Formats: sequence, C-alpha cells, structure tokens
Amino acid sequence: MKKEQFSRFYDMETRWCDEDMLGHINHGTAVAYFEDARVRHAHEIGLFPYDNDKFPFIVASMTFNFLKQIKHPKNLTVGLKISRIGGKSFDYEYGLFMENDDECAISCSMTMVCFDFSDQKSVQVFDEIKREFQGE
Repeated sequence: MKKEQFSRFYDMETRWCDEDMLGHINHGTAVAYFEDARVRHAHEIGLFPYDNDKFPFIVASMTFNFLKQIKHPKNLTVGLKISRIGGKSFDYEYGLFMENDDECAISCSMTMVCFDFSDQKSVQVFDEIKREFQGE
C-alpha cells in the first residue's frame, strides 16, 4: 500500500516503551496506533468518541499485515480511509508509514459495527461515515 491510497493522515511518534525484546515496535502497539487514528477521525467528522454514552461503533474484526520492521525512535503517519459501507457496518483501511517512506510498514483492515450503547444494539451506518465514504 502507498500513501496516495489514503484520504486522511494522523502523525504519531514512537515511544521507547513501544518496542519489544526483539527491538522493533510490538504488534500490540500497532493496534494502539490505529485505534488512536480511528478515534481522532471519528471526532473530526462529527461523531462523539470521547463521550461514553455516544461512542459510535465497536470493532467486529481486524486483520494486520506486518511488512517492515519499525524501530524506535521514528516519526510515523497513519493513513486512513473508509473502504466499504454496509447497512450497519463499514470497513476502515489503515497504513502505517515511517517518515520519508511512501511504502506501508503495517497495513490493517477493520470492520466496525455502528452501535447504540444505551440500547445495546447495532444501528444503521451514521450519515457522517457515509459522507466521508462518498468524499464529501
């Protein structure tokens, strides 16, 4: 995957504690990077990820491809796009890029289910997600 395939970008920095005993960024840390981008994106498009009663969706599945090792310290960019819309779910595609590298180091696909935590049930995909998918 290349950077040009993504519509939004979120800058991050590695932390010393992100490395595992093998000297590269731990796979669990990659989950946190993508989660941070997802929450920031939801906030940017007008959803309420910081309000427990209004948190907009839950993770149904996630798949990772680890393509390059990342070592600390590094400046990183997470590319994000919505790649599919269903009735009550949608997919995020992510790419994690090291500074000055347009080739993805880690890619991720997540299926999200739109969810009403008050009623404890899935709901139709939010208009904000649909507009983002349509490029509005």
